[in-house]
Amino acid sequence: MENHLMPLKKNSLVILREKGFAIAYQHYWWKGLYSAVHVMNAWQSFVNDKGNKIDNGFQVFNTYRLGYHIKLFKDKFFIEPSIAITHRPYHTKMPESFKQLDTKHSKLFFGEPGLHFGYNF
Repeated sequence: MENHLMPLKKNSLVILREKGFAIAYQHYWWKGLYSAVHVMNAWQSFVNDKGNKIDNGFQVFNTYRLGYHIKLFKDKFFIEPSIAITHRPYHTKMPESFKQLDTKHSKLFFGEPGLHFGYNF
C-alpha cells in the first residue's frame, strides 16, 4: 500500500491510498541495451483530513524505460542505469478536491532516471 499526502489548503492534508500490482516486460536488444514496459493498476481510496473516506478510484500507471545492463563480478551482480517516460493512460473520476491538484500535472513525465541493481542466481 502506498500513501500520498496532498495539501488541499493551508494546514489541511488529505491522503490517497493505493493498492495494486504490476506486470513488467524487459527485452534486450543489443549487448546490454534494453527496453522495458511496466504496467501497474492501482485501486485508490481518497481520504479527507479527518480520516474519513471520500471516494474510491482506479488508475493504470505505465513506465516505458530504456537502459543498459552492466554485468559485474563475473555476472554475479548487475546494475541497470536507465531513463524512463511515465504515463497515466486511464484514471477514474476523482473527488473535486483531488482533481484540482491532479490537473496541475501532466499525465506524461519525460526523463525519470532509474538505477536497478541485483544478484544473479
